[in-house]
Amino acid sequence: MSASLPESKNHSGELQHQTKCKICDDLQRVGQTLSLTLSQVSEAATGGCQTCSILKESCTYARDVLHELDAEQDAQVSLQIPVVDDGFPMIVGISDIDGGYSFNEVYTVSGCAKAPWLLIGEGSERTITTEKNIQVLRGWIDTCLTSHPACARQQKKLPTRVLDVSSHNPSLRASHGDKEPYAALSHCWGKSPLIQTHRDTLRDRFDAIPWKNLSKTFQDAVTTTRELGLRYLWIDSLCIVQDDPEDWARESGKMASIYEGAQVVLAASDAKDGHDGFLRPRSGSALPKSIFQGIKSNGNPYSIRIRKGDYHKWYGDALPPRSQISPDSSPLSTRGWAFQERLLATRYVQFRSEELIWECRSALWCECGALTRPSQQREPLSKKAFYDTLGSATHPEIFSLWSKIVNAYAIKALTNGGDVLPALSGLAKQFQKSNAGTYLAGLWEADFPLCLLWEAHAVKASPYRAPSWSWASMDTSIPGSSLLTESTFESKTSYPTTVLATVESVSCTSDSSDPTGRISSGYLIITGKILDIIATEPVDNHEDTSMQGWFDWDARLARQPRPYGSKWIPRRGVESFTFRFHADTPLSNPRELTCLLIGEIPTSQAPRALVLRRLCLGGGQVVYERVGLIDRVIFGSSVRSYNWMYLFEYAPTDTITIV
Repeated sequence: MSASLPESKNHSGELQHQTKCKICDDLQRVGQTLSLTLSQVSEAATGGCQTCSILKESCTYARDVLHELDAEQDAQVSLQIPVVDDGFPMIVGISDIDGGYSFNEVYTVSGCAKAPWLLIGEGSERTITTEKNIQVLRGWIDTCLTSHPACARQQKKLPTRVLDVSSHNPSLRASHGDKEPYAALSHCWGKSPLIQTHRDTLRDRFDAIPWKNLSKTFQDAVTTTRELGLRYLWIDSLCIVQDDPEDWARESGKMASIYEGAQVVLAASDAKDGHDGFLRPRSGSALPKSIFQGIKSNGNPYSIRIRKGDYHKWYGDALPPRSQISPDSSPLSTRGWAFQERLLATRYVQFRSEELIWECRSALWCECGALTRPSQQREPLSKKAFYDTLGSATHPEIFSLWSKIVNAYAIKALTNGGDVLPALSGLAKQFQKSNAGTYLAGLWEADFPLCLLWEAHAVKASPYRAPSWSWASMDTSIPGSSLLTESTFESKTSYPTTVLATVESVSCTSDSSDPTGRISSGYLIITGKILDIIATEPVDNHEDTSMQGWFDWDARLARQPRPYGSKWIPRRGVESFTFRFHADTPLSNPRELTCLLIGEIPTSQAPRALVLRRLCLGGGQVVYERVGLIDRVIFGSSVRSYNWMYLFEYAPTDTITIV
């Protein structure tokens, strides 16, 4: 379609249409969301409205090109145009009665003549070829290096070992503390065999690594490093001796400095393993399409294009209509190690199947420009927000951020479950730099005892990973698992908690040189009100078939509190009153257990307590392990402790040890 738009100039020199369409109002309804139907815009387009012609072409694109709308339902197709972000592409949400939905952007190409409609702003376009990808990345790196003071870092030493990519066949090099720029790779190991460095191959790796032995992902990382003008590349599987426990513990403990020190971290986001690679031509299934050409009054031609919108919903957002916060489904985003690699990196670029995504301590960019929209700056765990919060150095903000991090991290997958703490150790070190204090198996001593009130729907990890009072003792890798942490300053209850327990002592023993890594043992000595209970039966006798057991249990007091027959406990005995607790992991025959009161929510007289199981060790020593929780609210559970504080009214106070 090509036409010359009738225009006139008002007294301010701005372009103004001679007559306004009653249907679309020529997109002049500033501050309002336009709601139209396809039948309305089709009729107006037939009558000569060029604005409605553009909107009609948007529907045609969604139906014929993207196949997202039912061709039989033209009369019942609706359009939603939110008026947001001046100067950016116009968002057009199109839906039909069968649930079909298409989110599109209408725009003019950046740097070309602008359209006379104020709502139709400029849009940058995604690159198609590998060469253009690298060119875009070079530009981003240069901008960051020259214009972002927050990202400026003193040149750091190379990691212990790096790949020298200056020759056709890369080779390992011992750095000896040299200071040189380098790139690092973040990738999925996957299930396919992956080239690694072991003690018996270490010497050969220093000679050369044949190009043909490298996976496609590793080859792409080497190629990208060279194209960026860098000589050195760090890849975990090759630069750490994988079968040397001491080398692995030492080098994995340096993750924070390795990713922070890299000039750029290359993330193979959509590669499920080494075979996929990340340098490949982009898909042409949803390329932009020109839907209108016109000539402005000054004689300059302009072209209006449409493309499938991508608002990168894994970052969470507030638009377009019907949008929801959604997790990133890329293979790399599901991996535990990659979670901290992204946050630790000073500069991190995701190679996605459709475009590049850039994240540094100062900016969040994408090729299509969606992430630079003012309405899109909302990511609570973005790199910028992460370091801004750490820079504040106040415990409330720091511990709240840690709670969010653990909640996001807990659903990630680990090839080796024993890495649950090592894969978070780099982030823990960053928090220690911000005066978070003593780190204990995924928790912070200054956040005790309320941080003990995490809730889980999982299985107990085996072999041992952490003390039972730590969330890290749970294995959340099984489908259907969940974990929600608690913090003194980030509570799920929304009501203040009065702390009623006192931590006497807490300690963990590391089994490596990294105190934030793997844990071999730990204990917590705590004083509080103790209540013995008996688990009677699972609630509704409902078994969780995926984990073989029950989570919610009915329970009663194990013995009558004193004084007998208080106003709370009927004289006919404790058997007449039951309550409930939530087990962290399926319990088959729990029987007698112990509750430790941690705190109370006074507004609802709701106790917040740990459910423990007594263990008898050698020499008659009695300790406890955590098995569950009683709380005001537990997500996915029927347990609600409203008005249950009377249970602890006459409970004795004792000092116990939890392991």
